[in-house]
Amino acid sequence: MNVRIMKKIFILLGVFFTNIVMSQEIKSPSPWKYSGTSYLNLTQSSFSNWSAGGENSIAIGVGINNIRLTYGKKKIAWENGLTLGYGLLYQGSERSKTNDVIDFFSKFGYKAFGKFDYATQITFKTQFDKGYPKYPITPESQYNSKFMSPASGILSLGFDYKPNAEFSLVLSPISGKYTIVLDDSLSKVGVYGVKPGRTAYYELGTSVRATYNKVIIPNITLGVVTDIFSNLLVDPENADINMDININFKVTKYISSNLSLHFKYDDNTKNVDPERGPALQFKQVLGLALSYNF
Repeated sequence: MNVRIMKKIFILLGVFFTNIVMSQEIKSPSPWKYSGTSYLNLTQSSFSNWSAGGENSIAIGVGINNIRLTYGKKKIAWENGLTLGYGLLYQGSERSKTNDVIDFFSKFGYKAFGKFDYATQITFKTQFDKGYPKYPITPESQYNSKFMSPASGILSLGFDYKPNAEFSLVLSPISGKYTIVLDDSLSKVGVYGVKPGRTAYYELGTSVRATYNKVIIPNITLGVVTDIFSNLLVDPENADINMDININFKVTKYISSNLSLHFKYDDNTKNVDPERGPALQFKQVLGLALSYNF
């Protein structure tokens, strides 16, 4: 057999077996991981000559819930989270907002000792649309919030205690909280702690952030996030508190139900009733939706 042909055969065989070996090689897992749920829910009702009475209505909600993008390699841990949600209710000729949230956080950690990491974290919260103290909206209604009015967040430095994959406690002796009001009409009167005519208010203090995520049973998951901030320079006893509780029930592959509870107290936020001072705020959303996990 011709030597040149023999060489070509050995080269082809070499390439063939090299590909087989490479295909059998176990690749190291990626340090990046992501997860989350997107959803769409729709509720509609209509009435015609219905003796018990009723009003035509339609409700729609859309969003992405608890999106997580994490990076972990050696001593480095980087976690990012995002929740977006928006919902409207149309009843007759009236429109009301049922949900409106933009919530982002990013946490970078470096291994310290034991179950502690050095950690720096930033949170950011605002909304998409105008909000009103009372619904339905009338021509005389004045909005009290909108996109970036307010926008708030906390930048913190401290330690992250992670005893297991389900729980995290970030203790930050040095934290800065910012509140932004970019709307001219709201900034002019002064709201959310921002002085009249200003667009931002900054506070220096300490903060705590606790997160807990648990698969209770294969089809039910629980997520709890609690943020506490205390201004060390002004009324440190009046701590700001945010708590979000989310329970997700997986019905089928593409149908799920979600219960969301939100508790909030901020000493700089006036009550919807002007005659009352700051009070505990509460929001509850329950929905059955088309969902997709990824």
